[in-house]
Amino acid sequence: MIHMKVFRSFHRQKALFSIRRFSDDQNPFRKTWSVISKEIPVLFGLNKKPTIYPEHADVVVIGGGFIGSAVAYWLKQRTGEGLSVVVFEKDPSYNNIQSNVSLGTITQHYSLPENMYLAQYGAEFLRNAKQNLGNNVDIKYCPHGHLVLASEKYAGQLEENVNIQKEYGVKSQLLTVADIKKRYPWINTQDVKLGCISTESEGTFDAWVFLQGLINKSQELGANYVKAEVIGFELEQQRDVLMEGIAPGSFKKINRVIYRSPDNEEHAVKFAACILAAGPESGEIAKFAKIGTGGGLLKIPLPIKARENKVYSFENCVKTAGLNTPLLTDTSGLWLRRNGLDSNLLCGHVPLLTSDVKDHMGEEFLNKIILPSLINRIPDCKDVKVKEFTKEVFDYNTYDDSGILGPHPYHNNLFIATGFGKQGCSHAPGLGRAIAELIIDSHFNSIDLTRLTFDRLLTDQPMIEFNIY
Repeated sequence: MIHMKVFRSFHRQKALFSIRRFSDDQNPFRKTWSVISKEIPVLFGLNKKPTIYPEHADVVVIGGGFIGSAVAYWLKQRTGEGLSVVVFEKDPSYNNIQSNVSLGTITQHYSLPENMYLAQYGAEFLRNAKQNLGNNVDIKYCPHGHLVLASEKYAGQLEENVNIQKEYGVKSQLLTVADIKKRYPWINTQDVKLGCISTESEGTFDAWVFLQGLINKSQELGANYVKAEVIGFELEQQRDVLMEGIAPGSFKKINRVIYRSPDNEEHAVKFAACILAAGPESGEIAKFAKIGTGGGLLKIPLPIKARENKVYSFENCVKTAGLNTPLLTDTSGLWLRRNGLDSNLLCGHVPLLTSDVKDHMGEEFLNKIILPSLINRIPDCKDVKVKEFTKEVFDYNTYDDSGILGPHPYHNNLFIATGFGKQGCSHAPGLGRAIAELIIDSHFNSIDLTRLTFDRLLTDQPMIEFNIY
């Protein structure tokens, strides 16, 4: 009998313990009050911390996009608290970047060694995104190839590019028309002479998640992001500096960035080095430092402009193309890719600059440029539903369409990192690392990007990317 009472008592306590352990229910009143008590101080601004605008920094980064945030990431990754880094970004919501869906692509199809090395490192960094940026960063990488199609006119160039790529470790494979038809029977190859697809490190990823990961990790490492618009530089005369082509005693060094806060107040921050990574606005901001408006080395402007590219969505094309649809580019300038695991294809066109087509808008551009190219390449898309998906805006270099990276020849404490267009997203890890090397080590260590500096504009040596088109 004693044993039975003990058993019943133990059984009853165990049951009660189980109820306490697994019940997550909360009294509705307490739950509501818990939420309200947190929201009330925010609503009335009771716990709002005043914004402190910096007056001094070792390094100032103008622009908190892919490249600017990658610079901040690498500077803090390498120096920790040894360098103070301030990043100015006037639009922390990044509205333009959120719509740039086609930026999230990894491709190895380049002809310039610099772009190949940057692409290879970018792919490596993104493959290890969780290790580099945090376990909560899921860039949703979808591996697949980037298929480049060339007509007879461009077949020789494509073959030459593939030979160059192999010299730099890019694993790409030439495809005959028969090979293309066997792999992708839905592609029309009547006007195709040759194709090429890389066998590794190509695919798509979520560019917005990648950017957020860079920003959050940079802040975690100690970078200070400030919502503000840069409106000028302060220049200080350096009478003891002698520079070729500059009259003695006339050299002026930039040493402060002037910026406007959201409450319309002006502030200034003194710096040792400044990185200009403001995307399409970089050219205008450079004018604050007399670049393009001065004489001598300041005579040549920073030739960065905004470029727009419309992206269209074609519904139910995936039923024809299938899950193995690669990123595709052809000689017409058409590009297309899957929209993740959704049932639609995203499609666009290499930006057109000639006077007879650059002003096409809306339906005219769609009907005269996009649709004929798409239907020619995928005949089964003739009757699919099409709509404008988004309009992308990115920076490009009007001089040679390649990015500019490195110190300005006059302002040696002003480092330029802009003009990389769509490549800026996937190249950002390598570009940010390169700028950090210039500031910390005074030279490129990992990848020699000397040919991408501003100096090529002075010597008129363009860096043309002969990636077929």
